[in-house]
Amino acid sequence: MPHSVAIATVCLKQTRFNHCQCNISSVMDVNSGFTAEDELARQGLFIDDIHRLRILDPSVADQTQKLKSECDHFLQTTKNFEKTVDAFKKEARRTAVAVEIEKKRAIGYRLLLDALRKKKEQDQRQLMVEVDRRRLKLEQLRVETDMLQKAEHFHQEIIDHFQMLH
Repeated sequence: MPHSVAIATVCLKQTRFNHCQCNISSVMDVNSGFTAEDELARQGLFIDDIHRLRILDPSVADQTQKLKSECDHFLQTTKNFEKTVDAFKKEARRTAVAVEIEKKRAIGYRLLLDALRKKKEQDQRQLMVEVDRRRLKLEQLRVETDMLQKAEHFHQEIIDHFQMLH
């Protein structure tokens, strides 16, 4: 069985990462009419647009690259979301601290107001006691005044009676 001869120029070169790059210029098989690309594709090897030998079909490589790009975009979006969530958490913590401070301040004011209310009630009770004490004193002074007026009146009567007798 005669073998077909493919005429192809293959250029191999070693890259810095120990990968081989092949540049194959496509030439037609003189006996069968197939190109070198067709033969390589049959063997599972492909030539890309810039004439490099690939193991992966260029359409699959393009899909893979597109998926990788979408994954990178998704990861970037996820990172941005995480940053937003972290910023939100930070702001929520800051707000929670501010709310806690205001809550304590409000409790302090309420306790102060309660203390002032109790002080006012105590002062009011003391004033009522003082008013009652002064009323009692006033009543005593009225009784005393009445007694002194009666005594003065009685003495005046005695004086008047003595003056009449003399």
